[in-house]
Amino acid sequence: MVFQVNVPVGEAKKGETAPRRYYKAKDAVVARPIGYECSTVYEFFNEALKKHGANKKSQAWRDLKNIHYETKQVKKIIDGAEKLVDKEWVYYELSDYKHVTNGQFSEIVSDFGKGLVSLGVQPAGVDKLHIFASTSPKWMRAFIAAQTQAIPVVTAYDTLGEDGLTHSMVETATSAVFTDNNLLSKLINPIKRAKDIKYIIHSEPIDPNDKRGNGRLYEEAKKAVEKILEVRPDIKIYSYDDVIALGKKAHDIPHHPPKPDDLSCIMYTSGSTGTPKGVVLSHANIVAGIGGVSLVIDDKTVTENDVVITFLPLAHIFELVFELLCFYWGSVAGYANVKTLTDASTRNCEGDIKTLKPTIMVGVAAVWESVKKGILAQIEKQPSTRQKMFWAAYNTKLACKKFSIPGVPSLIDNVIFKKIKNATGGNLRLILNGGSPISQSTQVFISNTIAPLLLGYGLTETVANTCVTDPNHFEYGVCGSLVGSITVKLIDVPEAGYFAKNNQGEVLISGPPVTKEYFKNSKETESAFNYEEGWFSTGDIGEWTSNGQLKLIDRKKNLVKTQNGEYIALEKLESVYRSNNLVLNICCYADENKVKPIAIVVPNENLLKDLCVKLGIVKSKDEVHLSEVVANKKLANEYTKSLVETGRSQGLAGIELIQGTVLVDEEWTPENGFVTSAQKLKRKDILNSVRSRVDELYASS
Repeated sequence: MVFQVNVPVGEAKKGETAPRRYYKAKDAVVARPIGYECSTVYEFFNEALKKHGANKKSQAWRDLKNIHYETKQVKKIIDGAEKLVDKEWVYYELSDYKHVTNGQFSEIVSDFGKGLVSLGVQPAGVDKLHIFASTSPKWMRAFIAAQTQAIPVVTAYDTLGEDGLTHSMVETATSAVFTDNNLLSKLINPIKRAKDIKYIIHSEPIDPNDKRGNGRLYEEAKKAVEKILEVRPDIKIYSYDDVIALGKKAHDIPHHPPKPDDLSCIMYTSGSTGTPKGVVLSHANIVAGIGGVSLVIDDKTVTENDVVITFLPLAHIFELVFELLCFYWGSVAGYANVKTLTDASTRNCEGDIKTLKPTIMVGVAAVWESVKKGILAQIEKQPSTRQKMFWAAYNTKLACKKFSIPGVPSLIDNVIFKKIKNATGGNLRLILNGGSPISQSTQVFISNTIAPLLLGYGLTETVANTCVTDPNHFEYGVCGSLVGSITVKLIDVPEAGYFAKNNQGEVLISGPPVTKEYFKNSKETESAFNYEEGWFSTGDIGEWTSNGQLKLIDRKKNLVKTQNGEYIALEKLESVYRSNNLVLNICCYADENKVKPIAIVVPNENLLKDLCVKLGIVKSKDEVHLSEVVANKKLANEYTKSLVETGRSQGLAGIELIQGTVLVDEEWTPENGFVTSAQKLKRKDILNSVRSRVDELYASS
């Protein structure tokens, strides 16, 4: 009999699979971390501190010593003519990593919490603290500090657009905002409508003696504060240090321990299809979320000796839960920034990953695709003998792991893959992907050249709890083990041809981490729980494998019925095609009146230039102007050919192979509105930007 990672815990009803749980939680789901008695975030932190001791290092970070601006001239096509224009490049000079211990962290959050109350922020659920900031140790300190006073936290991505930010502030009637100095200017318009905001707390002092970036940091923050006070003179503005100092003097202000059902956090989704929704998370929800993962990845798998590099947005539930788990494991959370992860944008120092030398790293699919493509690009520059040596070693390692042959994989790691591993600090032993699907080929490549890449799947509404790969039951291409806090079943999606009798269907989740509602949004709440009371409808299509692992197929809203009546899963296609080296990002589109999909591609510019030379479109790479060549049909056809080869090599069916390609010259970012803050595609906006070219492509095919 095949071992089942996720086991049935009841009978299957009509149109449903039997509900399943993680095999260690088959008798009952967990509601708190293993070995803990806590029922609130406040109690969890105190229990973790007691377990690991006050002297254990907790957070690590680097101070910004300086910013260097360099102006370089680049070629650009303006009004059809090539011109040299100035472009500013930014480089960061950072200190070595600094640390605080658990004891110091506890004192900081206690003082900050008391400081909030001293300002006038009412505790015990009366007022709310909005955190609008990038990931940093101070973000987490502000979050835990609020929990010490039972002040609910509202989160929003630091890249959230003005409308979304305003919506989150107005809807929650937030009274205080914690933000970064460089984000102060983004508050100017929202606070005109968010009349309940009384206090703004910025992360760094605004000091005229601050000469970093030739004084630009000081000047920009100073001007932003002046503008804020111009439009809202009633708002009081403090620095993080000011609030800490107030708290240290507030000896008469006690903590206000929350209750399990009290509101801990309202987390706003990134809003890929409209206005962001505020997910209501109680203390009991979050504690159960930590507990669910702790049953699969316990404190023996990740230990006090581990150093975890953290750089994803803390306004994303995946990162928040992961960093809270660092307290459970007792590991150091080492803060980094996407801009300074590598040496590319640093001066007089190494990038974060080389400096920190982490043992565990969490990222999203785009990060791992980029890492893979970077490695392959370096390999292709090597002489053919070295390339052959690399691939021989790679395939040998795969075979040895498949047949459990010891010794050889570690030898290959230490000799052939050592340089690759050193580029990521040299100590990585576990990698986790979350937030978006990743192609199996990329998972296999990263797992065998750097470290095992585990997959995670969850939603804000379930405190990131659904699945995570159990390192003891590792398998490629599946989401893995259900976490210990939830129960999952699949239900029929007949209009798309998915039926529970085939172990396929929409994923429904129940358990203590699952939210009860969206904030002030009864319509969305009813929609999410419309199938059966207590069961959250995810909108994701899943499949149980032969050993009970959960595999995601796609999202209901991204299933498109084509002209011949067959359904195409767009996200599945994108995860495959995104692994192609020529692609930086990709959005697949399928028209219901056409047979096959097409691809809208943000190209890898460097490789595109090489391809242009190879195809004879230009004589040298210097002649390539992206804005001109994206319309070149010969180039687009070559992209289509390459993508089709990728699709075939990874097992896509004929109907899933793209019919053509539209190349674009603008990278998709939250700032230009083509992806959300969580890097999810805004399909409608992307399609509208190239609608005429898509129509022309279909018409000519």
